[in-house]
Amino acid sequence: MNLTPPIGRIMDTSAQPCGFSPGDTDATTCMQPATWHIAWDAAMENGLACDEHMAYAKQFCYVDRHPVGIDCATPGSTWFFEEKRCGYPGEQTPTVAHAAASLPGEHA
Repeated sequence: MNLTPPIGRIMDTSAQPCGFSPGDTDATTCMQPATWHIAWDAAMENGLACDEHMAYAKQFCYVDRHPVGIDCATPGSTWFFEEKRCGYPGEQTPTVAHAAASLPGEHA
């Protein structure tokens, strides 16, 4: 059994910048490393924020947020609300996947 989801390319999320941009211009975009992934509405409009601008964003309504992870930047990922992370449709939770990978006859 293959437990590896089709995750696409592994991307370095540390380079994802905070999207805070008063005036929506390159000159005013924060560009600090993002630490939070924010779902703004039910249509899943989303953005990235550093710690400072996440504190600012808390004054607005948003659907959910979670710490930025590697899956937040990979094509095809989706938001897992209960687990506070991004991942792939149909993938097993990390706990279940780790347990399954440890079964006799399976390769971890």
